[in-house]
Amino acid sequence: MRALFAILFCLLTLTAHAEGVRGIFFQPQQSDLAIPTERWAKIFSTAKDRGFNTIVIQWTSFGEVFTSPENRAWLKDRLMDASRADLKLIVGLDGDPDMFTRLKQPPSIVGSYFRKVNQVNVDLASKWAKTLPTNSISGWYLPLEVDDRQWREISARKELTKYLVRQVDDLQKVLPIPVYISSFFAGNMSPERYAAMLENMQAQSRIHFWIQDGSGTNKLMSAERDLYLSAVSNCAGYAATGFIYELFEQTQPDQVFAAKPLSPLEMSRALQQKSPCNGDNVFFALNYLVDFNNLK
Repeated sequence: MRALFAILFCLLTLTAHAEGVRGIFFQPQQSDLAIPTERWAKIFSTAKDRGFNTIVIQWTSFGEVFTSPENRAWLKDRLMDASRADLKLIVGLDGDPDMFTRLKQPPSIVGSYFRKVNQVNVDLASKWAKTLPTNSISGWYLPLEVDDRQWREISARKELTKYLVRQVDDLQKVLPIPVYISSFFAGNMSPERYAAMLENMQAQSRIHFWIQDGSGTNKLMSAERDLYLSAVSNCAGYAATGFIYELFEQTQPDQVFAAKPLSPLEMSRALQQKSPCNGDNVFFALNYLVDFNNLK
């Protein structure tokens, strides 16, 4: 009976993925806890009405925010609200606020840190697999972002690849569904080297890469961004699983990140974008598309 269930679940998952992901990120924040509970059903139904079929929860653990029983119950209720709105869930795992600081350590220490992250993520995934309706979860998301600076050195890249291989294998033992991760570029590697790096990691680990388009952070000029996006969009060879289109305009530097939503006209244009190679279309983020505090 278990074997039959596993086969049926895999078939359902593959069918859902074949339809393509049109998803939008939901990044749970401390401030979201103050939003009236009854408003969340409308927030997620609005996303459904705007043509989305998937909510990507960026993380379900972030520092101390969701450690209390009350806050964990709040987060579970929000995921259930999204599921009841007929949205599939790609469940984000541990978002360590200190991750980028830890990753600057020597590769051997980073390797040890990755082993701890792996187990935390497996434990989280196991919890959600038991808590949520199984057919509502269509993927796992790793909050770690792969950039073109941190992983330029071969020794660092080796540790990251080892981690991704192990993490994907362990998560698929929890549920046999795709594992996603995002990546961004800022001109620190050539477009060709950047694409080759991702291709190598994907081939070894079977991770699904979503590439951030960089239009909101605006670190590179449009023509420069196009070179990177083109390099990872070769349908005859390596192609990204999909793109993340940014629905915001950054207004403050990264250290004190602040951003505002696109104008209505820019938002409409942004939402019409489609990934090459029939890839996933993912947008960042729900709070820029929907004003949580003033939803009509």
